[in-house]
Amino acid sequence: MKIINIKFVQNITPIKAIDCFVDQGYLQGKSGSLPDVDTDYESLRLQDVRQYTERRYNAPGQIRVFMAGTFTTLKLKAVLKDVSRVHRVPVNIVNYITNVFEDGNMSWTDLFLLAATNKKVHAFIMDYPQVIEDIRTLMGQPRSSSVHASAQLITPKEKDGRFMEAYDFTPLKKIDGQLVSEFSGYDLDECGLLKNDSLATQELSKLRQTIEICNDKYNANLTFQNIVQSGLDDPKVYQLLQKGHTQNIFQFSSKGMIKFLVSMQPDKIEDLIAANALFRPATLDSGSTDKYVDCKLGDADPVYLWGTYNAMKNTYGVLCYQEQLAQIAREVGKFSLSEGVKLVKLISKKKVDKILALRDKFMAGANENGCPKEDAEAIWHMFEVAGGYLFNKSHATAYAVTAYAGAYLKANYPTAFYTIALQWAKDDEIPTLMSEMELCSEAKIVPPDINVSGGTFITDYETNKIFWSLSRIKMLGAKATEWIINERNVRGEFSSIENFIERIFRYKLKQYKYWDDPDNPKEVTKCPVNARHVRHLILSGCFDKVENAQSVIERYAILEKAAKCLGFEISEKDIPEDLRNKHYFWSQQQIAISGIGAIDYKRIYDNSEAKPKIKGKASWALLKNIQDPDYDGKRVAICANIVDIEEKKFKDKKTGENRVFCKLLLQQNNDLVEMVIWNDEWMNVRAILCKGGSLSSAKNKMLICSAQVKYSDYTGGNNLQLYKSSIIDIL
Repeated sequence: MKIINIKFVQNITPIKAIDCFVDQGYLQGKSGSLPDVDTDYESLRLQDVRQYTERRYNAPGQIRVFMAGTFTTLKLKAVLKDVSRVHRVPVNIVNYITNVFEDGNMSWTDLFLLAATNKKVHAFIMDYPQVIEDIRTLMGQPRSSSVHASAQLITPKEKDGRFMEAYDFTPLKKIDGQLVSEFSGYDLDECGLLKNDSLATQELSKLRQTIEICNDKYNANLTFQNIVQSGLDDPKVYQLLQKGHTQNIFQFSSKGMIKFLVSMQPDKIEDLIAANALFRPATLDSGSTDKYVDCKLGDADPVYLWGTYNAMKNTYGVLCYQEQLAQIAREVGKFSLSEGVKLVKLISKKKVDKILALRDKFMAGANENGCPKEDAEAIWHMFEVAGGYLFNKSHATAYAVTAYAGAYLKANYPTAFYTIALQWAKDDEIPTLMSEMELCSEAKIVPPDINVSGGTFITDYETNKIFWSLSRIKMLGAKATEWIINERNVRGEFSSIENFIERIFRYKLKQYKYWDDPDNPKEVTKCPVNARHVRHLILSGCFDKVENAQSVIERYAILEKAAKCLGFEISEKDIPEDLRNKHYFWSQQQIAISGIGAIDYKRIYDNSEAKPKIKGKASWALLKNIQDPDYDGKRVAICANIVDIEEKKFKDKKTGENRVFCKLLLQQNNDLVEMVIWNDEWMNVRAILCKGGSLSSAKNKMLICSAQVKYSDYTGGNNLQLYKSSIIDIL
């Protein structure tokens, strides 16, 4: 495949910001080199795309499509071990030497630099000079080969009037039934072949599924295309982003990015494009992100060097994109656009000699254009500083438009959005999603129902209830879930726990001795559901409705009925008598087994030994109210679960000493709040929180304490902080 010409197609979308035309910068030859063509497809359809490519370009007797190969190379540590084995160097000596290496990418020269400071490494080199000599030629050589995850190549149909196959361009081999090049991707570039990187993106699959629900349930008549070809100016989208409600929105759901968006207050698509380009380690360190935010909010005026306004007017004088650098090089330094693209590549690859050669050309062109020497030098310095980490604007735009589409669906069809988000979510992502759901939508998750729930989250779009998935219940595998759903679909809803057991177990005819009584292979084949599954279904709340349970403590009676049907009685050890009437015990069981449940934290606090100690010193508060600005400065009593704990170090500005503080993430059902325990208080309460000695021992415990609500400049909201006389208790 050879690129003959590149044309900029206008009016694909109304986003002027995506104009990144680079003339002949991506043509092979003097003006440039071939780029990779990166195309993202939804993850569920990637294999279909690859199969289509093979059908489209292959023909009987002519193979043109194959995957690129990749190679792992011999690093210093691995080659040293291999060569030492050949020379029969004692293993204990080799292990010591390789354990000294801190960097897995050390070079042969780095080994000698290390020997200058480490006597044993020096002695090793002197004692085994042949080993050192042998590894010199082996380092960097291929060690093993594999298939590139995404790079697919298509060779030309003919060359110089002759029909050509892939074999005429590169040696090929077969790995797991697919053709793979013996050359790596970089070598294929030298052959003049174009790599098509077909990437799998879950976000596109999630968007398609959400759009299908919107069209089915709300007659929305949506497509991904008409969302991104709209004005991209829906105020509800930007309100959502400004408040930081960005969970499960492409590229915008990390803690750092949420904080950045809240501080930026985006109100147009250009802000989202800039956010993708700016929220990266190098730009954060350079101060570019702060400058963009300050100028956008009007706290500072943008400054433009001579001739840079056209390129940087949409980013407030901040150099964000590779395309801006190429444009400034053309408009100020009289480069062609292709030379500007070449400059970007050289700077990003730190080709110092070639960069300096272009500097003289730039300064001469700037002088001809009338640019003051001081500004020309400042612009070139800006190129050298920022060029190494600038982001590709077309890439950032694709990300931003995809994020906008997700935010649009979330703002306008939240129940559909959260249904799909939950289906794709990992277990540790669900609490945050549930917490956000209550803040910005009418959608709500309810416990599983044996007559409604399925293998994924099932939603009632009239009531906005999302029923918890049976597959999320611990130890209830896919086969057991499928068996239950199939029985319900074929013979109707279950009328009681006894009816459920009789119907599900009718082929097994087994009397169980206890919940964990194992099935033999023959019994599993007859019915994949067992007594333990029944127990977990009951504790998760699946039978509350059919058994007309008015409270979670009535689940004990359902367990008794189930045990009797299965052939045994519940023991005291199974459910201790003193916990049978404790509301929070059953809620905790539900949360532990299914991941969903509601605990009455106020009831636990009222019955705790800590309440009399706290009374009069702090007032009860729910975590969901902590973010209210009126709570800033108040002392509150809280009861919550510790879902995360992290110890961090900092340097005291007054004394210069290294000190330690702790951050807790507290949860009340779907509400999450951060608590900070500063050094002095942390030293006093660490033993109380971490009775096992390690931080992890505090996770999932229930905390009752008094704390002060304080506004945090870092998070942009209220958090909790322990004070010197705080009362603290762990249940």
